[in-house]
Amino acid sequence: MKNWWFTTRWLLGSQFAARLLGLLNNVLLARLLAPVSYGDFTQAMAIAGSLAPVADTGISAIITRYVARRPRSSAVLGAAIGLRMGQSLLPWGIMVWASWWIYGASHLGLAIVLAGAYWAIACMQQLLAGVARARLQAHIETRAVALERVSTVLLAAAGAFWFGLTGALAGVVVGGTFALITYLRCLPLPRARLHWRIWKRLIALGTPLAIADVCHGFIMRMDILAIGMRYGSQSAGWYGSASVLLWASNLVAGSMALALVPTSAAQSGETGNLGHRVLGWMMATAMALATALGAGASLWVLLLYGEAYAPAVPVLRVLAWCLLPASLVAWGNAVLLVRHRTAWVGAVAVLGTLCMMTSLWWWIPRYGMLGAACAQLATQCIMAVFLITPAWREKRQSG
Repeated sequence: MKNWWFTTRWLLGSQFAARLLGLLNNVLLARLLAPVSYGDFTQAMAIAGSLAPVADTGISAIITRYVARRPRSSAVLGAAIGLRMGQSLLPWGIMVWASWWIYGASHLGLAIVLAGAYWAIACMQQLLAGVARARLQAHIETRAVALERVSTVLLAAAGAFWFGLTGALAGVVVGGTFALITYLRCLPLPRARLHWRIWKRLIALGTPLAIADVCHGFIMRMDILAIGMRYGSQSAGWYGSASVLLWASNLVAGSMALALVPTSAAQSGETGNLGHRVLGWMMATAMALATALGAGASLWVLLLYGEAYAPAVPVLRVLAWCLLPASLVAWGNAVLLVRHRTAWVGAVAVLGTLCMMTSLWWWIPRYGMLGAACAQLATQCIMAVFLITPAWREKRQSG
């Protein structure tokens, strides 16, 4: 419990800084770029971000669990760093360029390239942040995240003011680079290694998680892309502003779930009643945030974004309630990961993706942006049902 609270405290600090400053960055960009250009920004980040898990193949979660159990191990970590460097360059770059043509938005070409560069850097950060959490050095993550977000707010806002969409994305890339340098300077890391046998093993173990991560990435961003494809950049900007508020509010639940993984792994999965207590705290926090976000939707949108984003108010009222099932999904994923039920996690993520695609196809032509918000809510609820039952059973058996 003490280790979990120590890690959670620092994760909450880093996630709070990330979400608060990230929200500030999005608010500034939304006001500087106006709905149309901000819609292009959200679409570019969504396209690239939905493909980011392809560069991970589930390795970050595997390494977090492995390092938590063997803090002094260097061979596997060095091989993972070498593999991630390769994954963040050629294969993932090809995927980004392919998405440009598949999506059919030639005017987003340079924007997608810059967004892809940022997510390639973010994938490397994800691995190193997992190592910091596993070693109970989450304060390093807090420092890196704070540096990234502060520099991103300043550079992206200045870039948007002087150079528009391209300048904003360039500022985001530079901010991510600063954070990566911080991780490399503060974390004692082994050299990157070419080790085919370890690479093969990591990919085999991480494939179910990679499938889950790819699906979760699409689920979080598919609604924005669908709105942009059907109604254009302005509608994507409206919807994206509400979506930013939703996921910025999910920081407490996400931090608690992230901290549960290394703590449980370090104790060989035996955490007693910790998992149940964490779930209670997560749900209480999610309920409070959902109520505040949904009841005050008009206040938050008009205060942060201005009257130009008024169409996002009804969307936010629906999306706010996604916080409850999303918390259950985060908790279920954490518990099943520790219990080596990665195949089930991947299967549920695939089911959620199919549900999201079907709901969007059926509801967007009939209800527009509200249909996309309802699709997100329905998808999160379905995934929560399929994850919470086996996760609850696993926790009861373990403690």
